[in-house]
Amino acid sequence: MSAPASRRRRLPLVAPLLLTAAYDAGCGAPETAPSADRVGTLRQQVRPTDGTGWNGNGYGIPAKSYDPAGGHFRVYYVETGDQAVDLTDTTPKNGIPDFVELVGLSAEATYKSTVSERGFRPPLDDSIYHDRPDYGGDGRFDIYLRWAGKGSDGYRVIEACTDGKDGKSADRCAGYFVMNPSYKGTSYPTELDGIQVLTSHELFHSLQDAYNVGQWRSFTEGSAVWNEIQVFPSSPGTWRDYLGFLPAFFNEPERPLDQSMGAGAAASWAYATAVWFEFLHERYGATIVREIWEGCEANPADDAPHFLDATQAVLKGRYQTDLASAYTEFSRWNLLTAERGSDGRGYKRAREYPGVKFLPTVKTLGEVRAADQYGLGARYFRFEPTLTKTETLRLTVTDPESKPPVAAAYVLRSGAQVPSQPTEIQNGSGDIVVSPGDALLVVVT
Repeated sequence: MSAPASRRRRLPLVAPLLLTAAYDAGCGAPETAPSADRVGTLRQQVRPTDGTGWNGNGYGIPAKSYDPAGGHFRVYYVETGDQAVDLTDTTPKNGIPDFVELVGLSAEATYKSTVSERGFRPPLDDSIYHDRPDYGGDGRFDIYLRWAGKGSDGYRVIEACTDGKDGKSADRCAGYFVMNPSYKGTSYPTELDGIQVLTSHELFHSLQDAYNVGQWRSFTEGSAVWNEIQVFPSSPGTWRDYLGFLPAFFNEPERPLDQSMGAGAAASWAYATAVWFEFLHERYGATIVREIWEGCEANPADDAPHFLDATQAVLKGRYQTDLASAYTEFSRWNLLTAERGSDGRGYKRAREYPGVKFLPTVKTLGEVRAADQYGLGARYFRFEPTLTKTETLRLTVTDPESKPPVAAAYVLRSGAQVPSQPTEIQNGSGDIVVSPGDALLVVVT
């Protein structure tokens, strides 16, 4: 597999760097970029503190800044005008609006969890990656509080990227991120929940950019949603955000991991692939997602690996398994969710997950059910045979274009919610003992 070509337009800035005029489409922002002939003038208009800017980021009035304890971030905000934050200042009363302080605290909590504790790279130092001295004032990562636009809670901007001419990997990028100055009246349980979701998600994109920016959206968005529940595992907002995306994946389990959908509501599937990264985390340990990102860095002499190739290399090199085996187990964990979830089988909080989509139920013995499937995907079948006594049934699974698919059958006993341990369907067929009222649940990967 080869990495997809970048869809962003780039022109030389200062070797070994390139200007990338684009911003993340995450969290509902539209994905747009200026034409190449405008890049030269846009260099002077990128930041919200630099005027209106090509993406409409201008404050229009001088902005204040707040440097939270920890030294990794600078938060810009204004106190008047359309972009103003709530000026409530009570906890503590120190001249800094409470909303601004919560942003700083959440950003530092994200840094502590991702960089200090879990070992991800920090965002690139933007003071190094520009030919102007006023990009944020110093090397701290910059957060701008202003309205991100209709349907968006925030987004990150990629400004300048390495081109590999210094002998190091190309397509590592520096930038900043913008988030709304208020989350009142939104779907988040509280404003703090909204802040925690945005900081843990968008800042993780900037950590991703320190490795490589050419990866599939299902990898970038899925692992960013996964990061939300790693940074703030006790937050109702992050867990609700994670669970809210999952139906998109569970309703379309046949879609391969590297075939994510586009913008708008259809983009939910890419975010919902967070469940794959949570599976990897729970099944193989806390470091595997970071190890995959490390494996995606471009070799100075070659393109960056596709994220599934990097995953295969990590699984084989460090966990004595492979991508096919891991995905097969993942597809079975996804069967054991919702009412079929139980302690010790699959996800730790499996009963809170949605149920996976089944194809129409088969009720007649001898009936054939066909379904298209390709790539890393799964199909789920349900059989409810009409029986008058216990029978041994033979289940056959075939693919006319390849070797027999990997399949397993679970017996769901009459009146039960949790199915039995799986029976492997070896070489395309298997015998299963079924009693009246039982159902067969079959996973084909």
